[in-house]
Amino acid sequence: MEKYYKPSGKFSSIFILYFLLATIIAFPILGLIYAYCIWYIPFVYINLFITMGFGFLVGFVIAHFVIKKGKVRNPLLGCIIGLAGALLALYFHWAIWIDLVINAGESYGSSRVGITVSNIDFLQVFSLIFRPDLVFEYIGQVNEYGTWGIRGATVSGTFLWIIWIIEFIIVIAISGFLPYLEAKKPFSESTNSWYEEVILPAFSYIENKQQVIASIAQSNHADFDFLSKDINSETDDHSIFTLYKSKSGKNYLSIDNKTSKTDDKGNISFDNDQIVEYIAINSEFSKILLNK
Repeated sequence: MEKYYKPSGKFSSIFILYFLLATIIAFPILGLIYAYCIWYIPFVYINLFITMGFGFLVGFVIAHFVIKKGKVRNPLLGCIIGLAGALLALYFHWAIWIDLVINAGESYGSSRVGITVSNIDFLQVFSLIFRPDLVFEYIGQVNEYGTWGIRGATVSGTFLWIIWIIEFIIVIAISGFLPYLEAKKPFSESTNSWYEEVILPAFSYIENKQQVIASIAQSNHADFDFLSKDINSETDDHSIFTLYKSKSGKNYLSIDNKTSKTDDKGNISFDNDQIVEYIAINSEFSKILLNK
């Protein structure tokens, strides 16, 4: 048994069908929601989080619908599929957003904060989707004149291109990374199925990381007697064990340390430190962890 899990690089061609379904159904819907959110929420900082959310949703759909159901065990291919999906979702978003610009109506608010009422014409959007030359022509025109501003100044030209490039990078980075991670997860070639992923209850924080890795490799199960569940995972430093089980008999384990930190407002968050990823373990150790 190999010490660590390595993806086989294989895939099922059925992923193409799932990708086409996502392109026809999910991406246009996500593009529509994203376009309306960007149009009607006139706050740049909030829009940044909306952009991140859009990238996450696109990546999530590709990872859990295309990669998982399509049984893609090739991380590079998973990343490429994610990037392709992001480009398509962004294109749908742009076609819809341009149509909102075309159909813009009355504006309300002040010179500092305001919105312009608009709604899409579905037939017009449909025709734009099949005319990328028109979409990019309109994008160029919008960039020249701008449609929104910051502190009373209209954003256009080079500055607007920079904002759009940042938006583009955020979406494709997140959308490409999530499918990449999904394709890396353990897959049983003998049963032609993904391993069952079991996130165990939080254990005590692991101080000696190298010793833990060595103990797993040498099957020294007694070295894990120190693990305790008598901690508050919402406030205390702790470790998270993720067990990957399969009917094939092989099992894998990932371990992360979670270090708590408190900000000026008293809010607690956690820094993640990965100790080990997809290390092979025997069934006896799996049972010990499940029974703890």
